[in-house]
Amino acid sequence: MKRWLLLALALGAPALCVQLWLPVPRLTSDAVEYYSHLRSLYFDHDLDFANEFEHFGILTRGDKLVKTVTGHRRTIFSVGPAMLWMPFYAAGDLVARAQGDVEDGYSPWHIRAVCLGSLAFMVAGLLLLRRVLADAVAPAVADTTTLVLFYATFLWWYAVDEPVMSHAGSFFLASGILALWWPRRRDLSPARAAALGVLIGLAATVRWQNGVLLLLPALSLLPALRHAPARTLAAGSVALLAFSLGASPQLFAWKAIFGQYLLADPPHGRDFLRLGHPYLLQTLFSSRHGLLYWTPVLWGAVLGYATFLRRDTRTALTLLVPLLVMGYVNICSGDWWAGGSFSNRRFDSLLPILALGLAHGVAVFERLVARRPPAALGASGALLILWNGLLMAQYRGNRLPQDETVSFARITENSAAILSESVGTPLAWPANWIFAAERQAPPADFDLAVGKYLFYRQNNLEGVIAAGDPRADPALFGEGWSSPRPCEDTVCRVVLGSARLFAPLDVPETLTLVLRVRGEGALHIAVNGTPVGALRLDDRLAERRITVPQERWRRELNELRFEADAPGAAWFDRIRFERQR
Repeated sequence: MKRWLLLALALGAPALCVQLWLPVPRLTSDAVEYYSHLRSLYFDHDLDFANEFEHFGILTRGDKLVKTVTGHRRTIFSVGPAMLWMPFYAAGDLVARAQGDVEDGYSPWHIRAVCLGSLAFMVAGLLLLRRVLADAVAPAVADTTTLVLFYATFLWWYAVDEPVMSHAGSFFLASGILALWWPRRRDLSPARAAALGVLIGLAATVRWQNGVLLLLPALSLLPALRHAPARTLAAGSVALLAFSLGASPQLFAWKAIFGQYLLADPPHGRDFLRLGHPYLLQTLFSSRHGLLYWTPVLWGAVLGYATFLRRDTRTALTLLVPLLVMGYVNICSGDWWAGGSFSNRRFDSLLPILALGLAHGVAVFERLVARRPPAALGASGALLILWNGLLMAQYRGNRLPQDETVSFARITENSAAILSESVGTPLAWPANWIFAAERQAPPADFDLAVGKYLFYRQNNLEGVIAAGDPRADPALFGEGWSSPRPCEDTVCRVVLGSARLFAPLDVPETLTLVLRVRGEGALHIAVNGTPVGALRLDDRLAERRITVPQERWRRELNELRFEADAPGAAWFDRIRFERQR
């Protein structure tokens, strides 16, 4: 009990202090619609969000203008978070009324109550998870893993900085599901299967992909099907019925908003989840919210899972199935970078499973340090040697002043640049090495090139790559270009010989290339190694057009190669990619 209380304080007290110290969050993006569910259910007793969306200034947004068949406003968000927050919101409403500051449900008291609710769910989820970990590893290792999971992953962010989101509740329910499944995972009774079904159904109302966790009771019941078929089928049927009961609030919400209990496609749109179109390396390693790039401590979970497999093969394999299936769903999501995410937040309900791998990794590390202290000292010494070597490289390359003061920020930035230029960003290994081998480009280019798109979803390049655009330059410019230089009314790059440009596409399609260029002679163009034509140049910047059919393009980065009749004979301002209507 004392250990549990100390852990709860270590998790909750700092987070609570920071959350109360921060201003009451201004609700934006996803939080607006999650909060609208809550406010509408509590005050209006319906799911008509017109007044909430008007309050937040999004009622006239394109996706909100057209009403659904039931006369409601469309939303792509779930109802589950509102259900979890409701008791906290009600308490906040009581405080607001006592203070005379109700503000029709939008007061700081109401919003702060929701924030505290998310923090409470996060801490409760971590304590539930710790119970599971303590059964798998030593209690001290379980405590360490729990603290690391909170403070070294995105869980802190969604409990403290951005708590009006679904992730605290999703993590809490996933931890509760694991804690309920774990003790009798090899012999599920119908009662326990029913309880799991209800919890998983409720978790699916918070984040729909959590329905994949139904695989846990299914895989536990499967081995018993042969020797106890009646009991096993009964338990499985009860679990499915209980899941339907747990998920029913979302079904009723869809019925109210869209006029049907089950939707044929995700509310985000038919093309949002494309199971034949995975983004594995991008989701894990991209600087655009890649899971392992932003949260490298999870490498410990990946590597430690091998030890978990060796120590408890059956359990580890059972958990590996939902881990891989839900992971695959996440990497096939339309915006694999998860919008304005901190790290990749869509993995929130997989963190309890990954925590078991992390705990075994921590246990291995502790044993290694205990048995071979010189190895730990050697690793620390290696980091100091690396720091010194990078400092010498800066000094040797005249990146530091010879006899003046210099800021730590500049030293660190220079060291990071040298390391990235030499071997690629360690956070993106091995994806950047694969990129370098495939593209014959420096591994450092991976950080800025992968994750950009000409047209795809939010924050795209709007079909234009320009020499002076910092979003594309230098990420998409390969070798063979000069540095940017003034050119009439703009900024150009000169084709010095054979110059490469990368064009990132989500899917191949026929495109017309509109180049604004000047020079002498002709500019020859190849796409992915195949010549597609040449453009005549003159001495003034002007647009030249050439159409390239769909079969010449491929997914992700495409290589465009430009060759002028003579080095320096072509000046490039920009290229616009026009789609066929």
